Amino acid sequence: MLHPDLQEARALYHALKAEADKGVVGLDAVKEKTFIAFMSEIPTTLSARKEKRVNAGLIWYRGVPGVGKTYMALILAKTTETQFARIQGRADLTPGDIIGVEIFNPKTGEWEKRPGPVVRANILLLDEGNRIAPKSQSAFLEVNQDRTVTLGDYTFELPEFYFAVMTTNPVETGEGTFPLSAANADRFTFLIDVGYLSPDEERKLVDFDIKSVDIRPIVTPERIVELRSAIATQVALHPSLKKYIRRLVRATRPYNPEIHWYEHSPSPLVEEFVELGASPRVTIAWGPTSRVRALFVREDDKVLPEDIQALAYNILSHRLHLKSRARKAGIAAEHVIQEIIERVPIP
Repeated sequence: MLHPDLQEARALYHALKAEADKGVVGLDAVKEKTFIAFMSEIPTTLSARKEKRVNAGLIWYRGVPGVGKTYMALILAKTTETQFARIQGRADLTPGDIIGVEIFNPKTGEWEKRPGPVVRANILLLDEGNRIAPKSQSAFLEVNQDRTVTLGDYTFELPEFYFAVMTTNPVETGEGTFPLSAANADRFTFLIDVGYLSPDEERKLVDFDIKSVDIRPIVTPERIVELRSAIATQVALHPSLKKYIRRLVRATRPYNPEIHWYEHSPSPLVEEFVELGASPRVTIAWGPTSRVRALFVREDDKVLPEDIQALAYNILSHRLHLKSRARKAGIAAEHVIQEIIERVPIP
């Protein structure tokens, strides 16, 4: 028998999905992974009050135009009745457009702070994030890690309820686009590929009327924070599975003879083609997201190895940096991840 809070969390998952189904046709796997990240309690940093600041994992949608990526963020804001902000990626976007600016007021003789959209938002959409130049991408580093924004000599503390969604188009990688830095990419818990709809799903679009969609509020942000904590404490993750997660993460890192405690990866593809493996953020996030997956997908309060494995691509693919010769050899991140899953023993 599930704990009452876990039953409520499961019911909320189905309610959120029902609202998302109103506005986004199909993409069930995308919605599933989105809500897993949305309901995961993942430690990020310590607040100034020495209290643990926890938050949901951030989502990176990578997919072709017109499949509903941007609308998912708006649906999350509407279902929680929270403040939504959208930043449209473009090459001339400045850090001030994102975090805000200080303006001198000649009447008062003082500098006035004009906070940007990231300070005001609970749900933040970074649309076409790969169109933002590197110097402006850096404006997201602090907010996506520390949930704070520093403007001049003042630091704004964001509320615990904050969730960011970034979209990119995998086809547009030429002039006018910029790759995400390793530090920025690492802050996104999941990379979710969004493809075209199936023929049956696309038939529904012929009669789809976006004007008739009415997304209703169904939960408060305060309750979401409470349910995240309930999942983190009430869904069991056996110590052997915690060790399994650590072994999977270590297996993504190639051997370095200069560091005495490094081991050879059980994956030959890692040793030959991976330049930089997964960061400690993966170790931190994989357990909480696996707990949510066990509850939402299998309706269980115990994590199984399949829950961990099912999230491997989403949590690792954007964090594995391959050597340049990998592309020439036809090796992609998914090939490396699959071999790691196959070669690391299940406890």
